[in-house]
Amino acid sequence: METTLNFNLHLTFKQLAELVRQLPRAEREKLVSVLQETTYDDQEPSKSKIFEDFKEDFVALQSGTLNTRPIKDILNEL
Repeated sequence: METTLNFNLHLTFKQLAELVRQLPRAEREKLVSVLQETTYDDQEPSKSKIFEDFKEDFVALQSGTLNTRPIKDILNEL
């Protein structure tokens, strides 16, 4: 028989890591594979992506075709 419990816990990363270490090896590997397959929409852009965007903006500025963006958006990328 399987029982499911749902509750909220406020854990630090260290506490969570310790709990994961207590799982059997097969369960840890399953958890790792699930986390690796998960895609996150809120990932921050890489430094190379930010620099590439600035490079494109600079080229557009020189050619007079730059579409401006709000400074808030630019600062959020950093």
